[in-house]
Amino acid sequence: MRLNSMPALEPPGESDLVPYDACSVLPAQAVLVLAPHPDDEVFGCGGAIAQHVKSGHPVCVVVLTDGALYADSDVRQRESVAAAQILGYGTPEFWGLRDGGLSYSDELAQRLADRIAQCGADLVYAPSPWENHPDHRQAQLLATQAVRRSAPNVRLAFYEVGAALRPNVLLDITTVLETKAAAMRCFASQLERQNYLGHIQALNFYRTYTLGAEVKAAEAFWVAPG
Repeated sequence: MRLNSMPALEPPGESDLVPYDACSVLPAQAVLVLAPHPDDEVFGCGGAIAQHVKSGHPVCVVVLTDGALYADSDVRQRESVAAAQILGYGTPEFWGLRDGGLSYSDELAQRLADRIAQCGADLVYAPSPWENHPDHRQAQLLATQAVRRSAPNVRLAFYEVGAALRPNVLLDITTVLETKAAAMRCFASQLERQNYLGHIQALNFYRTYTLGAEVKAAEAFWVAPG
């Protein structure tokens, strides 16, 4: 076939690359949130957690590392517990692995798969593969393998913290924006080091770019089937 006889390919439109509408909650029966460090559960998907709680969905949070690399681990746990009380889901579960040294293993992936089953979760939140922090990328590997070992109805929602992802779902967090902000302020030990509150809010504001003016903030996810 001659090159000039090949059919022209239509370039993807904007709506093929990013959603132009937002949901108010991701459908789920129960949810498990995987956080590499104490604070990622709030920075990455605190709005989603608040929306699940409002919708009556049980939420389990697993914090993998002790967070001791940049603050006292007991302080960071207390910060996560305080944030959990604001979001209203209960108490996070701390696995106490070494901050900065998180590493994938089949044993750890199976432990997470077992926890998903125990929670009855059909939706798992985890950091995206595009994250910069090595602990975040290892958490993504653990979540991916654990979901593969789980029931076929379990979905995986990748969230963003330190690096933007290309979303296929946008979540309107306008009604819980102040709740998320209050939860983020619990992490005083980290906000002293960096303006994470401002960074995450800027990211959530940016995610309204393709949405209507009534949406004041949004979280972005890449949701994949099991």
